[in-house]
Amino acid sequence: MKKIFFTFICVILMTISANAQYKSFQFGLNVSPGVNITKLNSDFLDNGLNKASFNWGFNGNFYFVENYGITTGFNVKNISGGYSYNDSILGTIKCSINNQYLEIPISMTMRTEKIGKTRIIGNIGYGLGFRMSQNEEFTNAENLTIKEHPKSSKIRNSLIIKLGVEYNIYKSSCITASLVFNNNFTNIYKKGKSFEHNVMLNTLCLELGFIF
Repeated sequence: MKKIFFTFICVILMTISANAQYKSFQFGLNVSPGVNITKLNSDFLDNGLNKASFNWGFNGNFYFVENYGITTGFNVKNISGGYSYNDSILGTIKCSINNQYLEIPISMTMRTEKIGKTRIIGNIGYGLGFRMSQNEEFTNAENLTIKEHPKSSKIRNSLIIKLGVEYNIYKSSCITASLVFNNNFTNIYKKGKSFEHNVMLNTLCLELGFIF
């Protein structure tokens, strides 16, 4: 029993010693220029549009050991896209989407040992988005607005995959550059009786950040 207790104390002391050698919490901000990709999952939808976007956010890294931790925070994401479809009465209908979401990500962060002042970082996790503003316009061939159209959901679900580099500039302060794929895996529209449009809006961004 004494040996087990002694081993347990040693493990705790080693963990505390290891924690003292690095900063277990980091706070940072980021900006993310990129492109939104419209993915159409209904056969009658056509001409999915890709549009540029600009996003920003804050993030916190919580490291339980030096190179492995949890990342969370929030991102303000401007999600846009578009597509078209044919209506038997109205003809070709064009849809333009420009919505804004507040996304709360939670993900696992991994990084390599330092290579000089640089680390390679990877991140994979889940993003829960809440729609803050909605701008969806459906127009016919005469550019008249169609009032009856599918309604988007207030919630957006996504898989976040990130790969990049972290460069130390002074003590614990770093700059980061990452390629981020935000994969929307649920339909942006609510289920309805009249409209069954299945559309997903993905983003591919270059995320530039500063960590304090």
